[in-house]
Amino acid sequence: MNDLTAYMKTVFRAALFFLAACLLLWALIPQVKPYAAGLVLGTVISLINARLLGYKIQVVTKLVLENTGKRVNLGFISRACMVLIGTMICVKFPQFDLISMVIGLFFVPLVTLLMGIFSIFKTNKGMRGKG
Repeated sequence: MNDLTAYMKTVFRAALFFLAACLLLWALIPQVKPYAAGLVLGTVISLINARLLGYKIQVVTKLVLENTGKRVNLGFISRACMVLIGTMICVKFPQFDLISMVIGLFFVPLVTLLMGIFSIFKTNKGMRGKG
């Protein structure tokens, strides 16, 4: 379970750097304000969804290890509602671009995927030297 928290910390740091870059673009270039705001909104929702999913995975793991037999869902409805709230914000306020928000929603899953690929290559490189 420590791997999950370590990955989440790294993903959170990468997202903070991305958010800082988006906010810098938002402040410096007036033409890209709606796009940068949409990316920020989508990335923040993506971070919240990743935290919710990580918490649910920890709860499910704990219940499986305790062998309680309780059924637990992974909270898809709550994560889908977060996306719906982001969509409603984009539709209601013209300061946010909807397409940029949707692109921002994919930031955390893509960073997590890239981290997994890099860790596989790192593990394989270390195993080659031992064999």
